[in-house]
Amino acid sequence: MRLSYQQRIIASALAMIIAVVLIAAALWFPKIDRTVKVMDILFVLDITQSMDVEDVEVAGDQVSRLTWAKDYTQKTLVDLPCGSHVGLAVFSEYRSLVLINPVEVCANYNDLKQMIAKISGSMAWALSSEVSKATFEAIKQAKLIEPNPSIVFITDGHESPPLHKTLFAKFRGKPGEVPGVFVGIGGDDLLAIPKHSLDGEDLGVWQVNDVLHQDVYASGRGDMQEQNALKAKTEHLSSQKKVHIKRLATMVGFDYVLSPSSPSELINKVQNVAATRDQMISYSWAPWLAGLALLLLIVLYFPTQYFRRNI
Repeated sequence: MRLSYQQRIIASALAMIIAVVLIAAALWFPKIDRTVKVMDILFVLDITQSMDVEDVEVAGDQVSRLTWAKDYTQKTLVDLPCGSHVGLAVFSEYRSLVLINPVEVCANYNDLKQMIAKISGSMAWALSSEVSKATFEAIKQAKLIEPNPSIVFITDGHESPPLHKTLFAKFRGKPGEVPGVFVGIGGDDLLAIPKHSLDGEDLGVWQVNDVLHQDVYASGRGDMQEQNALKAKTEHLSSQKKVHIKRLATMVGFDYVLSPSSPSELINKVQNVAATRDQMISYSWAPWLAGLALLLLIVLYFPTQYFRRNI
C-alpha cells in the first residue's frame, strides 16, 4: 500500500510529534521507586609478583594476570545491578588490605574505576605470597564490615614459599559463614616470574636459586634430603594453581570459577552463594523513552531515504 504525498506528510508530522513527546517525557518524567535484589561484594586482588606473568589476554592483547584481573573487576562492576555495594582490597604476603569499604556501585562507579586503575604490584609490602592465610584474613576483614560482604578473591593460587601437605594452614572459622568465590587466573604452562624490588625496580626474572623449592619444614629434615633432591625445582616459575584453588575453596566454603570468559560467570556464582537483600532504588525511564524516540526517527527516515535511492 503506497501512501499519497499528503498522507506521508501527515504520518511524518504525527511521528515527529510522538518523538517530541517521548523526548520531553524522558527529560521530565519523574523517577519511580522500585525494589531490587542487591549484593555486597569485597573484591580482593592478588598483587604478588606472580601476577605480573603475561599469559592472559584482554581485547586480543597479551597482558599480565594483574591487568586482566583489574579489567575483569571493572567489567563486573558494569554488570552489577544498581544498589549493589562493592569494596576493594589487595593481597600480598599473608594479609588482605581493604582499600575501600563497599559503596554503591552506580553512584560511585567512576571512583571505583579510578581506584582499580591505580592498583599495581608496587603496592605490595612483602615478596611472599601466602594465599591461604590471606584468604583467612579477608574473611576476618569481611566480618568487620556491616553488612558482611561476600568475597571475590582473584588470584593465580601461587603459594610462595610452598606449603607442606601436612602443615597446611588451618582455617579456624566456619566454612561458608562468609560466602565467596575464587576467580582463578593464569595459564597452565609454567612461565618465568618477573622480579621487582619493593621500590618497583625491574630486576629481570626470578631464578632457580632465588626461591625456596620446598617448605621450610621439609627442607630442614635430614631424612628427606634424597627426596628433596629428586623433586623438580619449579617454584621460580608460575602457572594457575587450579588444584590448590579448589582445595582452598572447599576449606573455607567458597565456590570458584577458573579462567572465566565473561563477568556473568562470576555474577552467577556470587548470586548462588551470596546473601542478597532488598534495596529500594529510584528507577529512571529516561533511557527507555529516549530510545523509543530514536527508534521512531530511524524507522521514519532511514528506510524512506534508502528506498528512494533504489527506486
